[in-house]
Amino acid sequence: KENKRIRFSSANVEEEIKTDDKKVNANEVASRFNSSKVNNNSVSASKNIEVQKMMDVILSYLGTPYKFGGESKSGMDCSAFTKEVFLQSTNYKLPRSTSEQIKVGETISQQNMKFGDLIFFNTTGVNPSHVGIFIGDNMFAHASQAYGVTISSFESSYYKKHFTEARRLAND
Repeated sequence: KENKRIRFSSANVEEEIKTDDKKVNANEVASRFNSSKVNNNSVSASKNIEVQKMMDVILSYLGTPYKFGGESKSGMDCSAFTKEVFLQSTNYKLPRSTSEQIKVGETISQQNMKFGDLIFFNTTGVNPSHVGIFIGDNMFAHASQAYGVTISSFESSYYKKHFTEARRLAND
């Protein structure tokens, strides 16, 4: 019987690093969003999401190491990251696990994703096994096994291959 606690392997990390062919400079993204010049109206966001407020929370976690089951800045996993970002920026209480978060809100098409939508991936053979937050310009924020809390390109071969679903929490 497979041990469900051992969900990740070094092979998953190696695949992520090897096929993450559309690198995002997280510092560049941070400087673009981390300014008083950001206009919430210039970014297409889900209803009830203040872009700058959410980005400030996301940016405060950049560089946090990945730790399966972790829930703090000393180490956290993907669902703890999305849970904390939503709680701190919108006061919305997401469930703790990725498998519970995928049940919240409504499914939307990839073409209709907006800032603040949750995006889900199957990176382990179990769907869903990874979650992130879409931030526009084909980028998303997440707690990656390989890189910790980072910003990645949705256009990366790795993430394109493993994407399964996008969900919107607020009704627009």
